Amino acid sequence: MKQRVSITRIANCDFDSAVREAVELAGGLPELVKRDSKVVVKPNLARRALSGSGAITDARATEAVTRLVLDLNPASVVIAEGTAVGYDDGALSTEEILSMSGTRAVAQRLGVPCVNLNCDEPVAVEVPEPRAMDRILVAKTILESDVVISVPVLKTHNRTNATISLKNMWGCLVGTEKRAGHMLGINNALVDYFSVLRPSYAVIDASVAMEGLWRSPEDARMMGLILAGRDALAADVVGCALMGIHPYSVFYLRELMARPGEVRDFSDIEVVGESLEAHAQQFRPAFDVFMDRYPNVRIVAGPSFCGGCVAELVSAVRYVHDAGYGESMKDLTILVGAPEDVEIEGAVVVIGECSAAHEESGPMALGCPPAEDDVLTVICDAIGADASLVMTVRDENRRRMWDATSENVKG
Repeated sequence: MKQRVSITRIANCDFDSAVREAVELAGGLPELVKRDSKVVVKPNLARRALSGSGAITDARATEAVTRLVLDLNPASVVIAEGTAVGYDDGALSTEEILSMSGTRAVAQRLGVPCVNLNCDEPVAVEVPEPRAMDRILVAKTILESDVVISVPVLKTHNRTNATISLKNMWGCLVGTEKRAGHMLGINNALVDYFSVLRPSYAVIDASVAMEGLWRSPEDARMMGLILAGRDALAADVVGCALMGIHPYSVFYLRELMARPGEVRDFSDIEVVGESLEAHAQQFRPAFDVFMDRYPNVRIVAGPSFCGGCVAELVSAVRYVHDAGYGESMKDLTILVGAPEDVEIEGAVVVIGECSAAHEESGPMALGCPPAEDDVLTVICDAIGADASLVMTVRDENRRRMWDATSENVKG
């Protein structure tokens, strides 16, 4: 049986009608939301931004989903989020962004609570076959709910290539557990996480989407759409297609799609409502925009290049530069994603096991995905930099940033 994903158009800023139509086309909520159900509506509020900017879920989308749930008279409804706690950037205040985004006003208007998941009681969930995390601390509000509706905004991502309804669930980790996932390898941590917890339903806000590094307004894409689906993985595959991103380039999507019983490709998905082809665009990847800061570093990417290597390259390149080796990286070539027909000059590093055919070209970081420290080390080896110094600078920068914003994170 194919998983159904709907696409509807938002006409005249009428989010309510667009959400209701999308959910109805995708199969509706009555079979999911019962009178005794505890329901969580989970928007994406990972940035200090205004509603309608494209950087966060539009409060009107959150309101439309919450109203639709309330119409079914469940036992309880809450709007919940745990904003970014900082990895290479500072932690944010969930309370501030709930207010700034207009989400708290929505909750007050509808008479439902707002829950700060970063301050929620942590509950340990064991991962049966862990890659990075053998247990994960999830907010009690999420685990005690019967239904979690993920309401993300459609965006690219600088560490995973795309962040939609599944990645939005990262906000359900309590406080610094998010940071622990990054330190252990964000992409494998996401696969671990989704093996034990996924949303019950996805309603994707594609009214204004974001490409690149989410700079507003230049990275905003006006799309005027809502997507909905019972299967979050299928919804994210369709969301990727709308951005011109192949789902296999998103590491955690590729790994999930390879598992028995999951959607494997578009042959397992039925898109209803608006035409996917009519609305698909080509978003600029966040990694490309990030590398614009380092114009003398050459990335030679093959067809297997995915978010697994992106995540670790972002940190490694950043901190090698910040440690004072920016000039040493001039004319460095990074081979990644199994490139073919490569002409090599100067310093070269090889990233990821899929590029093993080039292992004699220069220092190589193995793994799928490779570890951040390994990527940093081979770059340092190639350019004659002190890897221990770079790691010290990195660790000091992170510790300073974490200490400065620790008041925003509890748990």
